[in-house]
Parts: sequence; structure tokens; C-alpha cells
Amino acid sequence: MDEKKIRHDGKVTKITDNKIFAEIIVSEACGHCQAKQMCFSKGKAMTIEAHNDGNEKFEIGEEIKVFFEEKLAATGVFLAYVFPMIVFFAVMFAVIALTDSQDKGCIAALMTLPVYFFLLYKFRGKLKKTFKFRVEKK
Repeated sequence: MDEKKIRHDGKVTKITDNKIFAEIIVSEACGHCQAKQMCFSKGKAMTIEAHNDGNEKFEIGEEIKVFFEEKLAATGVFLAYVFPMIVFFAVMFAVIALTDSQDKGCIAALMTLPVYFFLLYKFRGKLKKTFKFRVEKK
């Protein structure tokens, strides 16, 4: 059974070893988005680093499909949005319970977010190995 994939049309801009850099236009999901009027990424070109695991040969300027497994997208949303908020509220309520001070709880919670995103940034190498875009012929 074929896994669910998020696909974008792209064009090869650079090729190195088994990596392909492709330019995609971000707009496919805009039709259903309620915030599309205020969105900064609508219709903008993005360069994506994708992996070519197969034996297919690509050329610069070639039209391709860039894809990403949908289950990994959900994991990415969890790591970027959901988990930080869980940590934020857990720290805030724990500090409020321990110190009986809402000010200290809020300050402590706000201090956790930069630390969390710094750690996420530091582990970007490991995350890049998990969250891979892949390419296929169009």
C-alpha cells in the first residue's frame, strides 16, 4: 500500500551527490486555508533540499515531484507547535504551584521556549535525517 504523501511540483536547481535542490511554489494548500489572505508564503518560491535514493538521474531545470510522508508532517507540527505549548503550560503551572507567584510562573514558562527552540536547532542534523524530502520523475 502506498503511503500518503504530500507532493509539490518542482524544478531542479542544483545537484550534489544524492541531494537535489528543487524550487517549489508554495500554494497548493492555500485553497482551503482560512488565513490565505494574510499569508506570507502564498505563491512564493522555496528551495527544498531533497534526497534521491533511487538510481534515477536528474538534470538541472528538469520538472520533478518533491514529496514528503504525511505522517512525518504531523510529527513536525507536534515538535514545532504542540510540544512547546505542553512544556510551556507544564512549567508555568508547576512554578505557580511551587512558588505561589503567577509572575514567576509566567516568566519561567516564557524562558522555556527559547531554550526549547535552541535545543531543536542544535538537533537539526538528527532531525534532517528523519524529515527528508524525496524526489521522483514527473
